[in-house]
Formats: sequence, C-alpha cells, structure tokens
Amino acid sequence: EEKLDRQREAWAVCRTVTEEKIEANHDIPKEEMLGIVKQFASNYGFAERHIKTAEQSIDRYTEMRSRVVETREKYPDDIELVNKLTGVGFTEADKSDFTVGVGPMSFEISCSGSNAARIYEKAYEEAHGKSGKPIPKFEGGGFLFKSPGLESVLYIVINNDYAKYSRFYAATIPHEKQHYKDRVLSLSSKDSIRADAKKRLNRGMLGFLRHRVGEQLFGFERDFEDELWQRYESQKNQEEKAFLLGEYMRLRREHALNQAKEEIMAMKAEDLPRYNWHKSFFEQGPDSYDFLAYLRDHEEKKTDALWQETAERVLVNEYRKIILAAVAAFDDLENLGYTKAETIAILTDKRLPDWPKTVKRLAAQKQAKS
Repeated sequence: EEKLDRQREAWAVCRTVTEEKIEANHDIPKEEMLGIVKQFASNYGFAERHIKTAEQSIDRYTEMRSRVVETREKYPDDIELVNKLTGVGFTEADKSDFTVGVGPMSFEISCSGSNAARIYEKAYEEAHGKSGKPIPKFEGGGFLFKSPGLESVLYIVINNDYAKYSRFYAATIPHEKQHYKDRVLSLSSKDSIRADAKKRLNRGMLGFLRHRVGEQLFGFERDFEDELWQRYESQKNQEEKAFLLGEYMRLRREHALNQAKEEIMAMKAEDLPRYNWHKSFFEQGPDSYDFLAYLRDHEEKKTDALWQETAERVLVNEYRKIILAAVAAFDDLENLGYTKAETIAILTDKRLPDWPKTVKRLAAQKQAKS
C-alpha cells in the first residue's frame, strides 16, 4: 500500500506538471507530454494501467486541441464562430458584445448576461432535448457546454455583467476550466454492483443466462440498473423488493456523486473562501446542485411508502454523509501540504465515497515518515 500511495503522489505531480506545460504552450507536442509520463513512470514504477490512462488522457487532449484549432481556422469571424458553437443565430449587430478567446481545450466566449442567457437556453435545449425556462438575463458567472454534432468542441461562456462581483468573476474561468479538464483528461469513476446484489440477480433461468452466457461466454456488459428496476417492479416479497430498490437507488446515486465530484473540484479550483457551499448539493433552491430530485420526486412513486422511505435513506441521508466526508477529506489532504492542483490530481480518479480512505492512508504514510 505504501508503494501505491507513493505512486499516487507521483501521479498527481506528473499530472500537474503536464497541465502546467499545456497552459504554457497549448500546442505542446504529444511526444513531449508522453516523455514527461515516461520519466515519472521510470522513476516511480507506475503500473501499466496508469501509463495507459495517461496516454489516453494525452490522446484526448491532442484530439480536442486539434478540433479547437481547426474550428477557429474554419470560422475566423467571431460571430460565425459563436453561431457555429451555440446554434443561436447572432447577427453582426451583436458583434461588439462578444470577445472570443482560444483556450487549450475550449473556446472562451465573453458577453453580456442577456446574450449569455440566449446561449444557455439554446444549449440546455440541445443537451436535454427540451426547452428550458426562458431567462431574460443570465445571472451567474459562466457555464460550460459543448457544441452540437459529432465533432463537438467545448466552449466556456463568461458573463461580463458579473464583473461587478470582481472576486467571483475572476474565479469563473478557473472554475469552468476545471470542468473541462475533468471531461477531457479524466476517466470517470464508477461503482460496481455489490456482490450480494449481483448474486440475487444471477438467480433463476434469466439470471443464469445473463451471467453464464451473456457475461462469461460472450463478454456482454450487463445493465444492472435496468435489471434491478425490472426485478424491483415485479417482486412481490417486500423484503426482497426493499433490497432491490435500495441497490437500484445506490447505483443511480453514483451518477449524481460523479456530477457532485466534478462540481466540488471546480469549486475548489476557484480558490475562493466559500462558507457552507457544500450544502448546495443537498439543499433545494435556485443555486443548488440537486442532482437527485428527478429520482426522489418520481411522479409515479410520490405516494409509495417504500420508495419514499428508501429515497430518504439512500438519496438524502447517505448522500449527504458521503459529500460532507469527501469535502472534509479534500481539506485534510490540502492541510497535509499538497497544493490544490495536486490534491485534485490525487483524488480525481477516485469515487467520492473513497476520498476519506485515500486521504487517511496518505496521512498515515506522512506521519510515519515524520
């Protein structure tokens, strides 16, 4: 474990060094980035899977960088470029309101809150397949979306009206940049189904076929969420039904935890003092990040006692504990002397529930050395 922890520390430094090189030179050659990884791998004995992960991140960066550069070359006019990215349809009369920059992995569009609102509404419609609630003016600092189409690129929109809140305005770009680092450079972490739940799903003829034939013989990836849902819906035994529902909600919760993890790291990247900001993940309101409302408030289950009871336990109480423990673990890691960038790099491939355990191990290792 000590060796693995040393490798994790080295991996964090390797990632931050690579990111610094990218910031200094957006068109850094791929070979130079691979050289950095190979040097660290040689010195610290990275496992093959870590080297492969690094190579995949570098490949994703160079691909996204190429798309950004090619798109800018194809659309040298700012309004044409903004229209291509957003699909809104701005005119030459709007041109003076826009400033377009080219970042390492995304475009950075600055404009007024009213035009930011037009972009946000259109992007929401593209992302969700439905129109959002019309807003006359975007009130936040900014947001990150991707352009429509197969060869999509990321773009940040910065609300210039937010400049009156100078400290928060200055933090908007670091916040949104952390988002695109997570989406381009990081592999998403996920939780697998628990052994006891999988064992129950493997019962019966259908379970046997899915496991022995589908998984083992043909290597198919099973949709355990769907299987749990189907079993839960058809199950008559209340004890079994409660178990299946709890496991289904736990797997659905994992998506929300991944979203929360990305948002936590983006907020931490701002380097601003925020008080009780973590409550925005489990308190409802206009500025909250309530990623589980759709599941808790399932229209057909509003009067279902088992659903409501399980949602309160899994999606509210357990979810809150996981987030509070993860935020505390992040702060503890910084207090051990790691930089913010190193802390993010150490934790980025770990699930939120695993952050406290990871930090505890690193703290014990540091204490043993002192």
